[in-house]
Amino acid sequence: MLNKKHESDIATNLFFVFIRLNDLRAPEYYVVPRKAVAEYARCNHQRWLDTPGRKGQKHQDTPMRKFADPEDNYLDRWGLLGLD
Repeated sequence: MLNKKHESDIATNLFFVFIRLNDLRAPEYYVVPRKAVAEYARCNHQRWLDTPGRKGQKHQDTPMRKFADPEDNYLDRWGLLGLD
């Protein structure tokens, strides 16, 4: 989980490494540039705020944010770190 501060585009060389633990299988690592995380968090949260809840009510704003990579664009993208 992320929070509102992760929407900021402050650091220039920051990466996030998200780890998906897969029970008994090997974990999956997602290496994501800060800019991609910030954009996703900002846009996804705004979409959630604009979408009515189950009973049609407006969602209450919260500082919590989520990140997802459903197409695995950042799966094992260690090369993005430029450490080679």
